[in-house]
Amino acid sequence: MTFEEGNKELDEIIEKLESGKIGLEEGTKLFERGSELAETLYKEFNSSKGKITVIRDNLEKLLSSEE
Repeated sequence: MTFEEGNKELDEIIEKLESGKIGLEEGTKLFERGSELAETLYKEFNSSKGKITVIRDNLEKLLSSEE
């Protein structure tokens, strides 16, 4: 699953939970799935953020050494 697909599924879960049109059992299952997705997406986001930071720092070092 891509980050975008996971984010879309999480949005759909949130909409269902906020609608108030689901039962307790389904709501609990959706909440569990949403929590899992949120954790996975958060980890993936932080990993990408870390990679971008390293690339940016390396680029800044390269550019400053050329001056």
